[in-house]
Amino acid sequence: MRQSILTMALAASALIAPTLAVAEDYITNGADIVKAAKWDTMETVTIELLEHEFVPQNLKLKANKPYRIVIKNNGEADHYYTAPAFFKSVAWRKVMTPRPHGGEIKAPYFDAIEAFKKGGTIELYLVPVKTGTYEVICTIDDHKQKGMSGTITVE
Repeated sequence: MRQSILTMALAASALIAPTLAVAEDYITNGADIVKAAKWDTMETVTIELLEHEFVPQNLKLKANKPYRIVIKNNGEADHYYTAPAFFKSVAWRKVMTPRPHGGEIKAPYFDAIEAFKKGGTIELYLVPVKTGTYEVICTIDDHKQKGMSGTITVE
């Protein structure tokens, strides 16, 4: 009996451990950071998605400063703005689509943002926390190879 309880405990810990490791690789106190941020000083940055480029290709942000990042797809195809390491290194306030028919999502982090062709727009409200340079790509088909890649640098 004692052997089987120990076996079950080890099996359970093996299942839980990967979950705990994943939970630690994003900003866990994001709500506190967002609440303390001075949103009246928020800077708005617009990123345009075209065939096959991001404008600007390389984005520079300051740590601990609130941002509204507007991702607008003016291209003829759907595009992703994928930066999972960056998205896990920020405190998220929300992600919105424009009014009057839009909505908002609140979550601890995102892996990718997709903007639909011919005007799809998504607004990201966030505070960069961890400094570094992060890769951003479009993960659709061969878009990265055609030039849809860049960096986000947090200083």
